[in-house]
Amino acid sequence: MIRYILAGIGAGATSAFYLYFTYHPLLIHGAIHAAIFAAGIIAMLITGTLTAKKAGAYIAGALPVHLAIHFLVRGDLQRIGVSQLLNFSSSP
Repeated sequence: MIRYILAGIGAGATSAFYLYFTYHPLLIHGAIHAAIFAAGIIAMLITGTLTAKKAGAYIAGALPVHLAIHFLVRGDLQRIGVSQLLNFSSSP
């Protein structure tokens, strides 16, 4: 199960850092970003090994890392006001 968590951490970090290091038009950017994030789930689906437990482990690894990079490294969620929506303190 740890490998699914580690795969999720890798996918979450990769998809968030993709936004940091590249620039494309918004629709292309969003589609590639989402595909990288979902790559592990798609791989499990294709190989027939997808279970709720494995998908949960993958998401549990991917989502916190992904959102942390959005908040801390990119700061883009704070710029669009998501931090106020989620009751986080916004920094200038």
